[in-house]
Amino acid sequence: MDGVFTREQPVLPGLCDYRACLSVSECARLFMDIASYHAETLGIGYTGFEERGLFWVAVKTRIEMKRRVKMAEMLYIDTWPEEESGFKCNRDYEINDGKDVVVTGKTEWAIIESSSHKPQKAKDVYPSDIIFPDRFASPEPFAKLKGDFEGRLLGTYKVRSVDTDYGRHMNNVVYIKVIEGLFSCEELDSLDFMEFEIHYKNPCFEGETITFYGEDRDGYLEIKAVNDEGKIIVLARLK
Repeated sequence: MDGVFTREQPVLPGLCDYRACLSVSECARLFMDIASYHAETLGIGYTGFEERGLFWVAVKTRIEMKRRVKMAEMLYIDTWPEEESGFKCNRDYEINDGKDVVVTGKTEWAIIESSSHKPQKAKDVYPSDIIFPDRFASPEPFAKLKGDFEGRLLGTYKVRSVDTDYGRHMNNVVYIKVIEGLFSCEELDSLDFMEFEIHYKNPCFEGETITFYGEDRDGYLEIKAVNDEGKIIVLARLK
């Protein structure tokens, strides 16, 4: 069984930002959707896992844009899983315009037991006949983000009902959209970030308020979000 799954994707208006370009958060949503669809075809998506009392959670995501993708372009998205290791399941993503690669990405996923919410080992999660491609869209390891800084206040956000997923916690893509929204259009033009990495540390729920702080480090803007108790919810860096 070929481990690579491919789909066509037009850049529709709902995927675009104020520049009529594919936004980072909507790119993350495309990655999440195609990963879920591919998992369904492998028997380990929402349907297959619900029957087994399991579900997937995103632990880390990296997105690297090679160029700004414009509205109305036709794209081709490839995704494939890497061979599982311990509790980790990495999945790669590559978007091309029919000629050149325009976006790459990677997500680290974990398997959680529904009743106990405990992580489960990923051994043998994939079909036995799957062929793992000998390619990596984003070969560098994930960054080591600690959030060990006070930083400057970037803003606050109160989690709404529409921000939550079927697990009732804030959807992983929404965090990225909220981080984009911390900046004005003028600031986004100045930052012009093409790389985005986010680590999900603790869940937050409807009604909670999270506060975002930023610090410039080694050419990146590092961001941490904390809840009212000071617990780190997410860590991110962008460039």
